[in-house]
Amino acid sequence: MTAKGNMSVEAMEQKCEMVAQVMKALSHPKRLLILCHLAQGERSVSQLECLTGLSQSQVSQFLKTMTLQGLIQARNDGSFKYFSVVDKELERLLEALHQVYC
Repeated sequence: MTAKGNMSVEAMEQKCEMVAQVMKALSHPKRLLILCHLAQGERSVSQLECLTGLSQSQVSQFLKTMTLQGLIQARNDGSFKYFSVVDKELERLLEALHQVYC
């Protein structure tokens, strides 16, 4: 059985699960703030601390959660770790939210 647009019910359920996961991440104001900064470009933990006013432990916890969710990725450069948004669709969603609400 297929749903609208010839997408199978199973595929649609998988997409809905993925969207729900993204929306859950966006539902926390501080995670959303971090994601908005990452959508503008790669950032280190210390840069995100300065930009958000959060402590290093808070930033690290949010980054760990979003990395495990597959929303962001980390890149090591010497003793620094830089984070960026993985999904271009998420970047577009963040940009749309920015245009509507900011």
